[in-house]
Amino acid sequence: MNFLIAGGGTGGHYFPAYALATCLLEAGHRVLYVGTENGIEKRLGFPAEKVILLKISGVVGRGISGLLSSFRFLTAGLEVAREIERFKPNASIVFGGYVSLPSGFSSYLKGIPLFVQEQNSIPGRVNRLLSRFSVCSFSGFPKAADYLSGRTLFTGNPVRREIVSAASKRENQRKKKLEKLGLSSRKKTLLVLGGSQGALWINKIFLKAASLLKEMGIQVIHVTGRSKEEEKLRELYGKLGIDARVFPFYKEIWELYSVADAAVSRAGALAISELSLFGIPTLFIPYPFAADNHQLENAKYLSSIGAALYREQSSLTPEELAEIVENLLFSIIEAERLRENFLSFSRPKATEEIAEVVCGKRDL
Repeated sequence: MNFLIAGGGTGGHYFPAYALATCLLEAGHRVLYVGTENGIEKRLGFPAEKVILLKISGVVGRGISGLLSSFRFLTAGLEVAREIERFKPNASIVFGGYVSLPSGFSSYLKGIPLFVQEQNSIPGRVNRLLSRFSVCSFSGFPKAADYLSGRTLFTGNPVRREIVSAASKRENQRKKKLEKLGLSSRKKTLLVLGGSQGALWINKIFLKAASLLKEMGIQVIHVTGRSKEEEKLRELYGKLGIDARVFPFYKEIWELYSVADAAVSRAGALAISELSLFGIPTLFIPYPFAADNHQLENAKYLSSIGAALYREQSSLTPEELAEIVENLLFSIIEAERLRENFLSFSRPKATEEIAEVVCGKRDL
C-alpha cells in the first residue's frame, strides 16, 4: 500500500510521523512525506520513498484563515495534488502543523481517506479543522476527543522504535548505560529536559537551585538545548561537586531515560509519551507560551490520574523545586505510585495500532 504522511516543523509533529513511517516501510509499504522547508525535517531528513518540503507557514497575525486565503496555500495545495496523482496513496495521515493543511485538503478533495494524529490534550487548530474531513483521528490524550470532530481513537502517540525497545530492556541496560556516561550506579540520577522551546527558564531555575541539590548526593544529566546557560551549568555543577553531565542535545535520548530515577521536564506531548514508557517519576513544568496552553492541560491530565506532578513556572521557586526533586528521588512510596500510574498511561503499541487501522487490518 502507498501512504502520504504530512506534518513537521517541530519535533512534536516530526518524531511521531517518523515513527509511523518507519513502521509502514518495514511492513513493505511505500511512503510519501510532506514537510516544510524551514522545519526540523530539513535538517534531520525523513524515512520515505520521496520527500517533499514545501515553502509554507502561517500568515503573520492571521493564522489558518490567512493561510487558506493566501497564494502560498494554493501553490502548496497544487504541488501536493500533483504528487498525489503520481504516488496514488491509499490513505493520508497528517500530524499537525501548517504543512498538514494543503496535504489534508488535497487528499480529501482527491477522495483519499484522511486520518489525523493529534499529540496533545488540546488539539492544534489545523488538526481540529482537518478532523472534520477525516475517517478517524488518533489521539495521544483522551481529552483531545472533546475538540476533534468525528470518530477519535485514544491510541497514545507513536514513539520511535529505539525508545520503545530501550524501555523494555531498561533494567538490563541501566548499568551499562551509566558506565557509558561515566556515572555511578550507587547514586540517584536526575534527568533535566527543557525541550526545544522552553529550556531557557528551566536552565535558569537550576542555576539557582543547584546548591540545594548538592546536599542530596545525587548525580544530574541536564539537557540544556542550545543555550548560553550550558557552560554556566557545567561550571556550577563542577564547582559544587555535583557529578553532572551537561549536553545541549543528546541524540540517543533513550539512553538518558534508561538511567533516570526521576526527571524534570516541560510538558510537551513527545516528552510525556517517551518518559511514560519508562515510568520515570516526573515533575512537569508546562511551557506557558505553548499554543492554547496545551502543555498545562497535558500536565493537569497526568496529575489527575496520579501519573506525574506539575507546577506552573510562575509560582515555582528554587526551594520548592529542590524539595520536589528530593521527594521524587527518595520517597519510595510516592515514586512507586507515580511510576505505576505513568506506566499505565503509556501506550507502547501506539505506532502498531495506528498502522493497523490505516492499513485496514483493524476495524474502527
